[in-house]
Amino acid sequence: MWLLKALAYSTVFAVVYSWVVVWIIERREKKYGQGTILFSDAFLAGAVTLIFVYLANILVFVMWPGSAATFNVFLVTALAGFCLYKESVYQLDAKKIRHRLLAEVRLVNIYISKDPANAAYYGRLCDIYAKLGEKAQALEAARMANKLEPTSRNRIRIQQLQETK
Repeated sequence: MWLLKALAYSTVFAVVYSWVVVWIIERREKKYGQGTILFSDAFLAGAVTLIFVYLANILVFVMWPGSAATFNVFLVTALAGFCLYKESVYQLDAKKIRHRLLAEVRLVNIYISKDPANAAYYGRLCDIYAKLGEKAQALEAARMANKLEPTSRNRIRIQQLQETK
């Protein structure tokens, strides 16, 4: 009977553990917007984690039943450390991306001061502001681009920005 309980516990623990690993990996895309994570990559990481944790739990339960709780505490501590590490890496990357985008805003503004009738500059400025999350300035740049060059792309850009407000 204790073997069935050990198998059930190992299964649940391994599934939850691997789900948390996949969740941590997907935060890069979902929270920080730093590129897409392919399903196959996340699935592979989750599958490898699931198999490792499941087999390791069963092995520890069979070989050293008194150390099973300590082993699982160790695994959870390692997972928390991985989470903190990845979160700090994602935050650092987000700061770098924001810094690069702000530098690009300054550069595009210099180009606009030299050629104020170029709608492409305003379109790029709109895209950068949208990535930065500054919707009001993005909308203003999109309207200026549409004023200089009334194309369907500029109108769609304005409509998309108005819908996200």
